[in-house]
Amino acid sequence: MSAKFRVFKAAMGVQWLKAGWEIFKMQPMTFIMMYVFMVAVALSPLVAPPLQLIAAFAAPFLTAGFYMAVLSKQQGQVISLASILGAFSAKGRRLHLFRLGLYQLGVVILLTWGAGILFEEALSIMQNASPEQSPEVLISSILATISMTDVILFFIAHSINIMAFAYALPIVFFQGETRITKALGLSLKVFYSNMASLGVYGLLITLLVLASVPLSMIPLLVVMPIAYISFFVSYQAIFIEQQADSDDTKRDIIHKPEDSGRFDA
Repeated sequence: MSAKFRVFKAAMGVQWLKAGWEIFKMQPMTFIMMYVFMVAVALSPLVAPPLQLIAAFAAPFLTAGFYMAVLSKQQGQVISLASILGAFSAKGRRLHLFRLGLYQLGVVILLTWGAGILFEEALSIMQNASPEQSPEVLISSILATISMTDVILFFIAHSINIMAFAYALPIVFFQGETRITKALGLSLKVFYSNMASLGVYGLLITLLVLASVPLSMIPLLVVMPIAYISFFVSYQAIFIEQQADSDDTKRDIIHKPEDSGRFDA
């Protein structure tokens, strides 16, 4: 797979978000239900802990299925909640997604282990807290044990994890890249090269999420599906040449991007 990709200016982050909104409003309830389904699967281990591994490995398949639904919507097709399961029946690509899930699970385990070391004292205080202890005292005790350096280190590690896997998933699934480490490295390279546009895009999504807090996070039912859609639109814009050249995805892309990087819904 060629490592070529496009680089956009900062303003493109706004255009990707607008394109996500245009696609979302074509069939909003279906995209909302897809997102709710993804959240339900992700939270299922809280109800049944044995489902933890199943939920972890299902995540990349559901995300890929969501992206497939976006492609179908771009083609003017009608989608349903069942469309999110499309990746499970994608022969020739399922093994790669499973392998990507293994990598992601391994990184999560490492991050959890690292957090346990960095915030060992804070976790110990929370575990040993008594019901009689006031929340104010408990929070003060926890904050006193947390170093800003440790917080920054964990934030950097978590950010690298997100950036590495964000584009790696569509690269593996839609472009057929079998080398997971190469897909991860390419995803990081894309984030570095498109720091301005993806920075603006990420800032807008963050502001929308924060604006949802006073409303009991209910607006996230709209914000998050748009975030998934618009992020996939950014992938199409950045990797459009490889996307168009792929034998397995030629028939899926029917809208070519203009120089603006925005995709028509």
